[in-house]
Amino acid sequence: MQCREVRDLLDSFLGQELLVETNLELMRHVEACPACRAELEARRQLRAGLQRAFTGADFLQPRAGFSTEVLSQVRSGTTHRSRWTSLWTWGALAASLVLVTAAGLFLVRHNVSAIVRDAVGDHLNCAVQFRLAERPISLTDPSLRYDPVFATLEATPSAEIATAVGPVRVIERHACVFAGRRFAHVVLRFEGQLLSLLVTADPSAAASGKVPSLSWFTDVEGQRVASFKTAGHAAFVVSAVQDKQFRAIAQALAEPVSHGLTVPGPRAANSSIRTDAGSRASTAPPAPTLSEGFELRDQPQDRHQL
Repeated sequence: MQCREVRDLLDSFLGQELLVETNLELMRHVEACPACRAELEARRQLRAGLQRAFTGADFLQPRAGFSTEVLSQVRSGTTHRSRWTSLWTWGALAASLVLVTAAGLFLVRHNVSAIVRDAVGDHLNCAVQFRLAERPISLTDPSLRYDPVFATLEATPSAEIATAVGPVRVIERHACVFAGRRFAHVVLRFEGQLLSLLVTADPSAAASGKVPSLSWFTDVEGQRVASFKTAGHAAFVVSAVQDKQFRAIAQALAEPVSHGLTVPGPRAANSSIRTDAGSRASTAPPAPTLSEGFELRDQPQDRHQL
C-alpha cells in the first residue's frame, strides 16, 4: 500500500469503516512509515478535539431536571411543552448547526489533498535536504520513458526569471520520486531561499485557460504552496518564502510553465509511471542535477550550502 492510498483511507480507518484486511494492510504501512504515522495521529487528535468541543459545550447541555420532566410527560401521556422548553430546543438546534458549520469550515480549510502534500514532501526531502530513497535523475530519460512534458522543464522556466520582487535563478533541473509519485523538479533560489517548481501527472486535471488559475495554500508543513493545472498535469510552486514575495514569484512562473506544458513533444510508447530504482539516464541535462551535486545518497545534505 502506497502513502497516497493510506492517506486517502485514514479517515475511514478512524471511523472504523474499513474491512479487517484493509485495516491490517494500512496498519502495516503506518508502522513502517513515520510520515503516515504522524498524519494518522494528527487526524486522530483533530477528531478528538471536535468531539470534545461538541460534547463539552455548556450551552448544549440539558438544564437540570429536564430528563425528569420529559419522563414525566411521557408517562402521563401529555405532549404539552412549555414555551421555555421549546425555546431551549430551538436554541440548542441552532447552536448545533453553528458548531457543525464551523467544524466543516475548519476541516475544509485544513483538507489538503495527497498530491499537494506529496509536492511539499518532495520539496522538503529533495530540495531542502536530500533524503529520498531513490536518487534523482536527469529529465531526459523520464521524458522518453514516462512523460514527454518533462522535457519542457529542461528549458522552462529560463535560467533567470524576472519577477516583481527581484530575480529568481534556477540551480537544478531533474526528475525525482517521492511517496511513489514521479515529479519533474526545478529547484530555484531567491535571496538565499529555495523554491521548488514541481510538475506531475494528474489524469483528472484540465487546463485552466490561457492564464493559469492559481490555488493557494498558506501553511502545509510550514511551506506555502501555489498550484495550477494543465491538461493531464498538476504544477506546484513550494517554498517558505515570505507571502508577498512568494505570490509574485509563483505568478511569474505560472504563465510560461503553463504555456510550455500545453505544447509537449511526441508521447513515448510507455507513459506509465514507474518508481523502480533501475531507471537511470546516461545523458546529463544542461543544468546541474542532483546526481552530480549529491553523490552521497544516504546522507542528508543542505542545499543552502551550494
